[in-house]
Amino acid sequence: MSFPSFRKRSNTPELMDDLELPKPELAAALADLKKVNTLLGGHAVGIAGLKPFLSRETPSHILDIGCGDGEFLRHLHKYCSKKGFKVRLTGWDRNAESLAWGHSQNKDGIDIQYEIQDIMKRPELPEGEFIIICNLFMHHFTDDQIHKMLSYWSNSRCKAIVINDLDRNPLAYYLFRLFGVIFMRSKIAIHDGMISILRGFRSSELERFSQNIGVATYHIQWKWAFRYLWILHLNEKE
Repeated sequence: MSFPSFRKRSNTPELMDDLELPKPELAAALADLKKVNTLLGGHAVGIAGLKPFLSRETPSHILDIGCGDGEFLRHLHKYCSKKGFKVRLTGWDRNAESLAWGHSQNKDGIDIQYEIQDIMKRPELPEGEFIIICNLFMHHFTDDQIHKMLSYWSNSRCKAIVINDLDRNPLAYYLFRLFGVIFMRSKIAIHDGMISILRGFRSSELERFSQNIGVATYHIQWKWAFRYLWILHLNEKE
């Protein structure tokens, strides 16, 4: 058994970031990771971060960057419908097949706009005021890439950035390894899950990102299971 270092973020790539990964292998890995996320209540973290920005009077435009097949957006739609919040939902992802699946799930009154976008190419951001949410997305990028993304978004009409991502925690790493061996079938999912944790964050790193882009008001909360909820309020600058 290898014992990785948790001192710095890993730059080891995740297998599922390869757009050439065979469809059956990708589908099996995604199914396993979604099962883990559901069991650990991962959607609840993103919902908690968005709550302060939801309104029953004026629709809030929520832009989910790195939305995959839109599972979180569908969960958010259900939550907002139940609570009476008015929202406009948009999902961005570079994987056309994932978005096509998301489109196919737009039924029973679900209205979600999906767009193929590569965030590293700085696509044009929406007009008007909006809120960005990133669920388990930021850890896929280097520190420099994250800084550039946040700087670009913060100089737009974006009202806030809500980020739900992983705590780079040894306990989380070894618990996931044990969980994967027992409950997961996909070796790719096990590999990527462990790499994701090694690419995760410490709270001090999130504070540094916030300060480097000049955000005066931000909140960082640790959430179960080994997640950070990081909220950047962009209506105030230093």
